[in-house]
Amino acid sequence: MSAAGGEPTAADRWSDLIASWGLPEHIVAAAPESPWRHDVARFAVDDEAIDRDSTSARWAREVIPPVGGTVLDVGCGGGRSVAPLVPPATEVIGVDRVGAMLDEFVAAAERLGVARRTVHGAWPDVMATTPVADVVICHHVLYDVGDLVPFVVGLTARARLAVVVEIPVRHPMSAWNGAFGHFWNLDRPDRPTHLDVIAVLRELGLDPEFTVSPRRRRSRYDADPANLLTVARRRLGLGGDRDAELAGWLAEYPPPFVDEVATIRWPGDADPPGQAIA
Repeated sequence: MSAAGGEPTAADRWSDLIASWGLPEHIVAAAPESPWRHDVARFAVDDEAIDRDSTSARWAREVIPPVGGTVLDVGCGGGRSVAPLVPPATEVIGVDRVGAMLDEFVAAAERLGVARRTVHGAWPDVMATTPVADVVICHHVLYDVGDLVPFVVGLTARARLAVVVEIPVRHPMSAWNGAFGHFWNLDRPDRPTHLDVIAVLRELGLDPEFTVSPRRRRSRYDADPANLLTVARRRLGLGGDRDAELAGWLAEYPPPFVDEVATIRWPGDADPPGQAIA
């Protein structure tokens, strides 16, 4: 897709920038497990530390109706993003392509005492079987999406009132750029950023509002030093035989995890209750 005259669109640029984060085949082939895999525990709800004061949670709650509000969470993981919205949300709908994540989402909803539904599959492929909600949220997912336009259009089409997205201001894998240089002699990209998302949204005529905030709280899983070596080994595609070298590197060069997030909100475009869904 290109604009008139052959100039690349913001969506074209986003797609090319996301593609630049792909890993060379020799690294993927040597990896004992996928560098992109996530542990379910990383996305589980910490019942003792639900962060209701983050910008993203507050912006979503501002829009959710005080009675009977519904929230659709695309890429829901174990429910960490939707938990701060209960209440006022009285029903939550989780979409995820990993069944174990949906199992954790259901367990969290049960503990929160909120009605829940789940949709198993990749967005926007499962859009047609996903219910409309008052508010759609999608947190820490967009850097995994190469074709951003249909993804965003799908989010907008399933939100009656608003879409609220949260993403790091830089690609989360950028924390490992120095380590990739050391262990694989590989230069890594430095874009896209949240501003590239904003450019695509504006190109679509969605008129988003956004702000940047400190990342208030990492998951208990991420904050546990015991997990750092395991995560680093996976992200870098290394075997356990490199653990001593890797541990030494991590001690000297702690990964600079992205410590700011962008919250982005724009109006939904779903049919009101009682009308047909396209």
